[in-house]
Amino acid sequence: MAQHIKELFIHGYKGIHELKLEQLNSINILTGDNNSGKTSILELLSTVERPQREDCWMQCAEKRTKKVNKIFQDFYNMFPIDEEDLVVSYDYKDTKNERKTVKVKAEIEQTQVSEGEMYRMNNLKKIKEDWNDDEMVDAKHMRLSIYFNEEKVNTFSVYDFQSTFSFVYRKGDFVKTVYISPFDHASDNLNIDGILSDSAAYEVLIHILQEFDADITNINALKNENNIRYPEYMILSKKHKKALPLNAYGDGMKKAVSLLSGIVRARNGILLLDEFETAIHTSAMDSIFSWLLRSAVEQNIQVFMTSHSKEAIGKVLRLSEELQQHINLYTLYKGSVK
Repeated sequence: MAQHIKELFIHGYKGIHELKLEQLNSINILTGDNNSGKTSILELLSTVERPQREDCWMQCAEKRTKKVNKIFQDFYNMFPIDEEDLVVSYDYKDTKNERKTVKVKAEIEQTQVSEGEMYRMNNLKKIKEDWNDDEMVDAKHMRLSIYFNEEKVNTFSVYDFQSTFSFVYRKGDFVKTVYISPFDHASDNLNIDGILSDSAAYEVLIHILQEFDADITNINALKNENNIRYPEYMILSKKHKKALPLNAYGDGMKKAVSLLSGIVRARNGILLLDEFETAIHTSAMDSIFSWLLRSAVEQNIQVFMTSHSKEAIGKVLRLSEELQQHINLYTLYKGSVK
């Protein structure tokens, strides 16, 4: 039974002040009203893999917005509302019953930066000769310090004029985490290349696709002329003479594929599913949810999943008795959790 995190105590993050989740199970469902903190918990859990790294906190900060020129504001919005001190803080108990503490502290000051440095930091394609290192511009500077087990392990800076944030993605030092938003299935990048090269995972993928079209026989990745970063996934079905792109099918199928991708990538780690039922039709929920959670248990994956849907939660809670022992349900209220 996967319990990479046995207990989580959030001392301050966005709208959350002193929230504790105890006796965590392999599968943890978080429900509650809007603004009760469900998504915020998943965002913070996504930092468990590499809390010392600035790239981890950048990805955490931008999860909901991803807007240009909002980097400074995204970081600022991480800190607890109505608190004078800018401190994000949480701790958790791991599988060895060891408690790990994580803090991010920020200090903001008014400063001045040369025009040339501002252009360089934003990677702007302005002729270098036009950069004026003698011309100064006013700016807000946020210095962030990361503490792990009370020891300062990293510092980095963000300015309010920044539209880019340069970092090198590094593999995590601790338990692997995979976050899937309610909208990831609508993107071009479904992260299934690893599935296509894994015979067992590929067999499961075909089975899932056949839940939506029983005549599907094959899926392959082709070079995408319109987007070289991501391949185009083509599906063969007995119903059609030619292969059709995955994007020609509905959001339900793409969401199911996204969930399978999450299972493959989160093996022996933590899978974070925000609004897990999004795009899955009620007629397919039983089979998809059963497969999803059974696979998580088999692959040593601890799952945290949020939902507003009583119907979807009810379907999960009515799954087999074998799965019931692995499931906890937490209802969040503003100021408490049950």
